[in-house]
Amino acid sequence: MKPEFIYFDLDNTLLDHTSAEAEAQRVTYRQYTELQKVSMEEWLHTYAEINHALWQKYQMDDIDREELQLARFRDSMLKLGMDPSQSGEIGVAYMGHYRNYWNWIDGARQAIEMVSNRFGTGIITNGFRETQQKKYEVLELSRYCSQFLISEDVGKMKPHPEVFDRATEMAGVTRESILYVGDSYSSDIVGGRNAGWKTAWYTAYSTPTPERESADFRFGSFDQLLTWLRI
Repeated sequence: MKPEFIYFDLDNTLLDHTSAEAEAQRVTYRQYTELQKVSMEEWLHTYAEINHALWQKYQMDDIDREELQLARFRDSMLKLGMDPSQSGEIGVAYMGHYRNYWNWIDGARQAIEMVSNRFGTGIITNGFRETQQKKYEVLELSRYCSQFLISEDVGKMKPHPEVFDRATEMAGVTRESILYVGDSYSSDIVGGRNAGWKTAWYTAYSTPTPERESADFRFGSFDQLLTWLRI
């Protein structure tokens, strides 16, 4: 059965978060001499580990967003033996740089435009409201989408069922007629499957394994998705 409504994830599905994050980190690293006490590679590796662990805690409601934003630079600097007194300032500077590098994933803009001409279309995203709302505006996603749901507005993060329940209500169609397109296996594919939706897994940032075979479709380029949807 063809879907009636298609939801897309935002970061690393439509917007190239990984590249924007990397560029923002490089600019921030060059801006602050305290960070340069270690190599950029060591800084990026340590930050990535700390940030990932903090997001997992945030997803489990073990910390709030303020602690996450404060701790990811502070704790990374502490682990590397740096003076963390500028960590708050560095975090603000990083977010400013991050916004300068928001760009579409290759082929994503054309794909969502074509999808929106044939299906109801929306966005579901984790992340902080102010940042995700700004991305939505910068990419002009209102041109293509009738629904936009930020998990922070639900009070839970994907893959929590409440996020998908709210999105189902917003779409105004049955669960079985919704398709979710996303890059995260745990948040998007598992969350969508558990909600009774169809799922399409964008694997450009993932390594599929035998135990991760539950998506209805896997694709590495948006041309493949459009072909599968017969657009």
